[in-house]
Amino acid sequence: MNLYKRKISQWKNYLIVVFCVFAVSPFFNTITNVYLLIFLAYLLFVAKQRKVKFFDDKIIKVLLSLYALIVIQGFIYKGFSLAGVYTPLIYFYLPYLVYRILGDSFAKYYIKVLYAIAVFTFPIWLLQSVYPPFDQFLRGAIETMFPYSWGSVPRSLLIYTAAWRDDLFNTNLGIYRNSGLFHEPGAYAVFLLLGIVLNIAVTGKVFEKKSVLFIICLLSTLSTTGFITLFVVLIGYLLKMKVNIGIKIAAVMIFMSISAVIYTSGEFLQEKINTQFEDQSYAAQQNLGKHEAESGRFYAFFVSTKLFLEHPFFGRGIVYASSEKASGEMHEEGSYSYGFTGILSTYGLFFGLFYLFSLYKGLKYFCLLSKQPLIFIVSVFIAINLALLTQVFITSTIFVIIFIAGVYSKDVVLMKAKPKLAHA
Repeated sequence: MNLYKRKISQWKNYLIVVFCVFAVSPFFNTITNVYLLIFLAYLLFVAKQRKVKFFDDKIIKVLLSLYALIVIQGFIYKGFSLAGVYTPLIYFYLPYLVYRILGDSFAKYYIKVLYAIAVFTFPIWLLQSVYPPFDQFLRGAIETMFPYSWGSVPRSLLIYTAAWRDDLFNTNLGIYRNSGLFHEPGAYAVFLLLGIVLNIAVTGKVFEKKSVLFIICLLSTLSTTGFITLFVVLIGYLLKMKVNIGIKIAAVMIFMSISAVIYTSGEFLQEKINTQFEDQSYAAQQNLGKHEAESGRFYAFFVSTKLFLEHPFFGRGIVYASSEKASGEMHEEGSYSYGFTGILSTYGLFFGLFYLFSLYKGLKYFCLLSKQPLIFIVSVFIAINLALLTQVFITSTIFVIIFIAGVYSKDVVLMKAKPKLAHA
């Protein structure tokens, strides 16, 4: 009976992490808040079953800070709504419950869930890329299920997102870019990068079989961000290796030289970055986002920086009612809250810095599970933040769990003795 209960408990843990991943799935894009509220109810049920503490002083302080910011923003920008009640609960309290239920084992469950996603979606992506009849079959089936024009919305089947617009096809290589089950390849690359980082943190190895598959899948995304951030993580890993300093320097120089050649020759790297920088910086400078749905890494960076300088202390737009979109200063379908600049512009200087510092502590917490050195931890933090600057995931469930881990981390204890991971 105990073995049966243990197996049921493990499957519930897997289900929780799957639900965390699905929180950013395009399949639920139009009902994200409803989805998260249902997920929150399920977590409360599981937490009660396992006698997890619903609240403590730390999460109460985090929630009170968020509610205070929402009220202040509401008065300053004349925008109140019901979302102000549930937003802190679904974006911060929900990840708190996940972390309280799973603890350190969150990392192992996340790795295994992502590995299953990679194993399942990679052959489908490969078939769609190299076997035209399958591509046509998939397009036909999806257009029957989702009768929208091609290229208008992500074609998510929940367990796989097909190449849904023509620019996801790389003409030089003759293949589609791999999105996994996420809304586009760059999004998949962000979560694969986190999988690589956590797998190194748990196993201490960069070429463990799961990491190898993650790297292959990341390369198949042909994501500019994915390539650059993977480069940063691998450089950090090379620098932390315990080998002769001369060999280490030579290895780093060779790796950097090869990476530089790849960067300058790939159409999805230097050329793409230069083009995007010119177009998106112009859109931000000319305030084109007021009348058109603008987005993109550089556009988001410039717009978020501008908004932060305008609203430095309390931020703006935690809920839609107090945002620039609600007031008509920004197109309602625009996207600009990316990465650390998005956190600072939305939540203000004080909470923003607290969030980023706790995110660093959370990454450090997991990296210390295999006693990774500071140079690797710093490279991981830089890589993750570079990745998040290109997407809207910095306050998604998975990354807020890392933040929560940082809030509750005890670095001194971890450095003295390696903790025992929960069985997964």
